[in-house]
Amino acid sequence: MDVAFRGDSCVMIKMQTYGDIIMTERTKFTQISLFIMLLSGRYGGVITLAEVKKLGNMSIATMDRLDGEMQMIDGIVYQACADGHVYLPDDNATIPFGTIAEFHAERQLCLANINSYELFEERMAEYCPEVNIPLAIHFTGTFSRMKVRAVGRQEHDGVGLAEAAKNEAVFDLRDTSGDLVGFRLPAYVKGVNAPGWHLHFMDTERQHGGHVVNFSLLEGELRFCHADDLQIHLPPATALAGLDAAKDWSNDLKRAEAER
Repeated sequence: MDVAFRGDSCVMIKMQTYGDIIMTERTKFTQISLFIMLLSGRYGGVITLAEVKKLGNMSIATMDRLDGEMQMIDGIVYQACADGHVYLPDDNATIPFGTIAEFHAERQLCLANINSYELFEERMAEYCPEVNIPLAIHFTGTFSRMKVRAVGRQEHDGVGLAEAAKNEAVFDLRDTSGDLVGFRLPAYVKGVNAPGWHLHFMDTERQHGGHVVNFSLLEGELRFCHADDLQIHLPPATALAGLDAAKDWSNDLKRAEAER
C-alpha cells in the first residue's frame, strides 16, 4: 500500500487503473425510479427494502410517502424521520426513489479541517476530477457541526417536492461523529436524479441523521468508488401514467434543492 501526503490529508492507495479512473473491480450503481416523480408529487413506494439490499450495500433514498430520509450503511437501513427519531424499518417497507451502490472502496483518504460542504466539494473535485462518472462516498469521522433535515410524511400525492420540502425538520448537531454517505452524479442524470452532490448522515449512536445541508468536518477517513455500470429501475407503468416527462423541471429542482 502506498501512502501519499498532501496538505492536511493523507491518501492511502491500493488499487489498479481502469482507463483514466482508479478501479478495484467493476461497480454497479442502481437508480430506483425517476427524480421527476418526486418533483411532480408522486410518493408511493415502488420497491421493498429487501429488494434494495439485494442491489447493493450502500444507499440513500426517501421512504414511502417521503416519511424520513433513508441511508443504508454497510447493508443496514436507517430511517431518519422528521420527528427527530431514527428507526430500523422492516424489509417489507418501501421506497419511491433512491440510489444504491455495490460499494467497493478504490481509495481511502484521511481528511481533516474541512469547514464547509462547499470546501468538501472543492477537495473532492481535486481527488476525483472525472465529473462524468458517478461517484459514491463513505466518510467515517468527527464533525464540529452537522446540519441535516428530514421531510415530513406526505399522506397524499399531488404536492410537488419543492412544496413538500417546506414541511421539514432541521437538526443542527454539534460535536458529533458518524457516517456520511452519498453520491456525486453527472449532469446527464438530470430528470432521472439530481446532478451533483447528495449526502446523508447517521451519527455513531444511530440516534440522529438525515439529508445533509451543511457540515464542518474535523477529521476522519473517506472511502470512495466510481461506477462503471449505472442501471435504472423504472417505476410501474401505472405510476408513470400522466407524468409530463417532457416538462422543464429545472425551476422545481432548484426550489427542491434550494438548501441542498
